[in-house]
Amino acid sequence: MMKISYGKHTKHKLMSRDERLLGYLPDTQYFTEETLREMLEKHSQVILKPCFGYQGIGVAQLSALEDEQIELHKENKKIILNGKTETIAYLNENHFRRKKPRYIVQQKIPLATINNNPFDLRVMVQRKRNSSEWVVTGKLAKIASNNYVITNVAKALLGAEEAINRASLPSEKMNNILAEIDQVSLLVAEQLAKSYPKNRVYGIDLGIDQEGKVWIIEANLSPSTFMFKLLKDGSYETIRSFQRG
Repeated sequence: MMKISYGKHTKHKLMSRDERLLGYLPDTQYFTEETLREMLEKHSQVILKPCFGYQGIGVAQLSALEDEQIELHKENKKIILNGKTETIAYLNENHFRRKKPRYIVQQKIPLATINNNPFDLRVMVQRKRNSSEWVVTGKLAKIASNNYVITNVAKALLGAEEAINRASLPSEKMNNILAEIDQVSLLVAEQLAKSYPKNRVYGIDLGIDQEGKVWIIEANLSPSTFMFKLLKDGSYETIRSFQRG
């Protein structure tokens, strides 16, 4: 059987084969100069990510401003560039490493915030060794540090329920969001399991936008569990017991 890539673009394509997941997936394209131009026209704000990145390394946000200007926001720094051509030249010179890796361009989700800091969710979905049943074993929220675009530089970790209750979200959406998060995460695991049959764990990053809509940011095939240890809500022990068995 041919080995399937673990890259972000491949996993996005695999998830988009399930019609039930389509409405949860942000517009995502392979990075080329052409797709970057198109995506900025279409969405005005996009995220650039390496296909094989981890811990947020190499992630940048690009925002189309007035007069063709583009703001590049990487880590906690922002610069203004004049037009798409200058932006692409800057990325080639300063952002991409010498041996240029493959990147994706993704529609930026306007994430819900807690005290003005955006957050997203990490959901652990696992199955036991001889079982095909997927179970949500842990959920937490990562709150971005001040002035950071991404939550990998986390200011705080919270239980998912507490984060959703504290977030600036429409009240009528609150009750259903947690159930929807579980439902979407299990669907992702079932869909990806068709292509990665030996995998027993997924760390699924979900975003909730300011309207209360759930989005799939990405699915990790070998997620770190350390964050759950810091949460002290018992989920780390559950995750470990699934890993063992």
